[in-house]
Amino acid sequence: MTNDLWGRRFARCRGRSPGPLVLVLAVLLTAGLLAACGRSGPQPANRQPSGEGKGGDPPAPAVVLNPLTGLPIDDPETLRRRPILVSIDNHPEARPQAALTEADLVYEVPAEGGITRFLALFITARPERVGPVRSSRHYFLDLAQEWDAIYVYAGGSPQHYARIAKTGLPDLDGVRGDPRAGGEPIFRRDGGRRAPHNLYASLQLVQRAAEEKGWGAEGSLPEPRRFRFEEGAERLAGDRAEEVRIYWPGWSRGWVRYVLRDDGRYERHTAYGPHRAEETGAVIAPANVLIQFAPAQRIAGDDAGRLDVDVVGEGRLYIISGGWMREGRWEKDDPGTPTAWLDEDGGPARLLPGPTWVHIVPEDTRVEVDPGEPAGGTGDAP
Repeated sequence: MTNDLWGRRFARCRGRSPGPLVLVLAVLLTAGLLAACGRSGPQPANRQPSGEGKGGDPPAPAVVLNPLTGLPIDDPETLRRRPILVSIDNHPEARPQAALTEADLVYEVPAEGGITRFLALFITARPERVGPVRSSRHYFLDLAQEWDAIYVYAGGSPQHYARIAKTGLPDLDGVRGDPRAGGEPIFRRDGGRRAPHNLYASLQLVQRAAEEKGWGAEGSLPEPRRFRFEEGAERLAGDRAEEVRIYWPGWSRGWVRYVLRDDGRYERHTAYGPHRAEETGAVIAPANVLIQFAPAQRIAGDDAGRLDVDVVGEGRLYIISGGWMREGRWEKDDPGTPTAWLDEDGGPARLLPGPTWVHIVPEDTRVEVDPGEPAGGTGDAP
């Protein structure tokens, strides 16, 4: 069995002596070399146009795709920015959150007591308002390390602080210190909301801080082997999944459900109603939902009931996309290694183009999948 892995593309330019070439041939070769050797190193995924335009016009430029969403992007250079990972509050009083729909990838990760945090990964966008920003846990760092991200958060558990310096991650803490860029505070409180659910960060200023601190504001391209994007849901066959419900352990109202829409995306709902984006008021609706089962247990002697969640290792994975669900596996060798989300054939997860939300859940988490009405049926779904 072979894995259908995306390879990185390299374009290398090597200087050569022209030799005794005639002038006409030299001009033609120069034009070709300039087109081929504009930049060395990994290149963003792109879709080449087919054929020439009408009347013999040259073909349109290649469409550059975001390797994390499979969607076209306007400026390919944004893929070369260093990732920023932000810990975002998911308490009911923190909703609606700002900028979740602008992230390239979103994790939902357990904290304690049935409450979860979002870890929103930003590469192509640098929104001015992200949050509410909340505290970190030590296993969040394993996810930040695999992206070599600038990590943005507000406070943390004792286990987080015992480990953060050892990771070497550049980090900005909205509780300890007063992080600034160009003299401006990176974090600001929103007077219209109650603390602690009212702290927001500007990623424009985070980017500027990275440049001022010499952290390296540019990063490597996102790993293109993470996903395989399919043009239609018919390529994603598995078990029907019209609705998916995740019951986070530890809180009776901590469930979340995803309901398939006509456009193939999954609307997100909580016990408090539709989960909306602050910017537009629209219901958040990722194209793909991954459910990653990971070992989790309470930390002995921790009075707050904090967890130790092992996101390094391997385990079961549910892949939900386009109205279908399949079971695969996830693998992560060490904190700095990218997580491999593997489909049933052993290759990268097959998804529809669009945002992907990854739910890292304890192994005993109850997940219910509703296949919907059988073909040709008229009965009510459970």
